[in-house]
Amino acid sequence: MDLHAVKTVVYFYESAFLMWRRRLAGIYAVASREGWLVETVDVGELEDGVRPVLAYYEPVGVIVEGGALRHRGCDPSAFSGIPAVYCDADASKIGKRHFGVRQNPEDVVVSAVNELLARDFPDYAFVHYRTRREWTMEREAVFLREMKSRRKAVRVFRPWERSGCDSSSAFDARLVDFVRSLPRPCGILAANDEMAAHVLGAARKDGISVPEEMTVVGIDNDELVCENTRPTLSSVAPAFMRSGKLAAGLLARRIRHAEMKPEVIRFGADPIERRLSSCRTSHADIRVARAMEYIRTNACKGMSALDVVREMGLSAR
Repeated sequence: MDLHAVKTVVYFYESAFLMWRRRLAGIYAVASREGWLVETVDVGELEDGVRPVLAYYEPVGVIVEGGALRHRGCDPSAFSGIPAVYCDADASKIGKRHFGVRQNPEDVVVSAVNELLARDFPDYAFVHYRTRREWTMEREAVFLREMKSRRKAVRVFRPWERSGCDSSSAFDARLVDFVRSLPRPCGILAANDEMAAHVLGAARKDGISVPEEMTVVGIDNDELVCENTRPTLSSVAPAFMRSGKLAAGLLARRIRHAEMKPEVIRFGADPIERRLSSCRTSHADIRVARAMEYIRTNACKGMSALDVVREMGLSAR
């Protein structure tokens, strides 16, 4: 097939962004309507930047993940002269006047906050991403505002403010110290699922029981992470599939109307996926909650009734 005989759109992503396939599903939905051929390119695999890719495909437009802009040879200047839409890109990378879609931190964080507040603990905490990023600061700001309005005590863990946090082992050790210092019971919102998994690991190392003593919620609902933590992780995801539809729709309008003024469209969140880390239960029935969670995650794996009993910490009798 002659690539230049059809309208091609290139989607530049980074594999470190685990939710890119959800965004791509939304892009495909619009591409089908527009008659586009969508080519996906992982910028992490490019040795010479994006320019050779653009020269090869000659796309009518591109959709670029904000995280991709951190890679060598993938900066906004490379897309000069091509209709481009950016997804969740930091303004420091591309400026305020651009075409893009961006998460609304209000919807995402408020949903997570409501899940945490269901336990009505007096104390809460926010754990940032490893490095300072625009999106993690936005999430902290909403979290602090929501907790302040409810007169809840809040502590914040900002790894980049603590010297000696560069290595993974040093980061984990500092996080264990932070989690240990929190009053209990306590609710924690992590900047994303990766950080929430580290929080659960820190709690486990310190013998803190989740969700009895500490409730934990993440952001992104990455099933590969959330279903494999101990306990499983409750998480709320930005509406990534919808964002893909919005990004592709915006690109289609920009292709048709070259005189369009820059526009950034905000998108909200999908419903929270509740798992065991925020289970709303008393100490008396936590064993039942753990058994139900075990059944949910292992029902199709050939488990037995005895397996469930053992998970509850009881004897068969």
